[in-house]
Amino acid sequence: MRKLVFYTIFWILLVNISIASSFYIISGYGAAEEINPNFGNAPIIDGNIDDSTNEWKEAIKIELQLIDLPIDLWVMQTNRELFISIQLDLQSGYHNTTEFFGLLLSTNSSENIEDFIDAKFVQFTNISANTFVYLDYYINNSLFLNDTRYDGDGAAKLEGDISTYEFSIPIGQTDINGENEDSTFDYDESYALNITYGDNPAYPQGIKKSEIVLININAPAEKEIILTSLVLIVLSIIVYSSIAVLFGFYI
Repeated sequence: MRKLVFYTIFWILLVNISIASSFYIISGYGAAEEINPNFGNAPIIDGNIDDSTNEWKEAIKIELQLIDLPIDLWVMQTNRELFISIQLDLQSGYHNTTEFFGLLLSTNSSENIEDFIDAKFVQFTNISANTFVYLDYYINNSLFLNDTRYDGDGAAKLEGDISTYEFSIPIGQTDINGENEDSTFDYDESYALNITYGDNPAYPQGIKKSEIVLININAPAEKEIILTSLVLIVLSIIVYSSIAVLFGFYI
């Protein structure tokens, strides 16, 4: 009887350690790159980098290794959004039908596992047909749970041997519902991102390779702030002048 109890406890512990370790392996420690995004025009999130329109022209582009998997990473921002694109070039036939890329977002620059609370995935449902879904999860004790409210956006497309993934993440968006399900990006702060790749739509079990980068969210230049303020002042003057004219006309 004692042996049965011992073996039962042993196997329960082994299963729990295996599940926990899978998440520890994907997170890793030590950012491979520190990135200062350039400001640029917001791209269309459709899984396609359109060279004819100079889309992503202002982006920082780096080559990154997810263990032994090379990818091209593009990063840029506007005043309100951070944009990330990932390109994976594999020989014909090596792309998995349910391939995916994801971004695990930390609440700050920390690379501790418990600080990665937010996950965005672009998951192919059938890569041959270019069908995909964008998924938004919050991470609670290593469990990936559906967000009450999705934020951000994502898309993917396979052209030839290259699959392209695009993400947009809000900057300066407050958690008005108090759900604490998203990592909130603010100006002049740094955030750790775990870029993940997998081929099975199960999280985190389906994640095969990953690498952490550190991204610094830049504040808009002072002249951009002044210009925005001037535009708002001019619009206010026009609106109130129009109201005054109409009021005087009807009196």
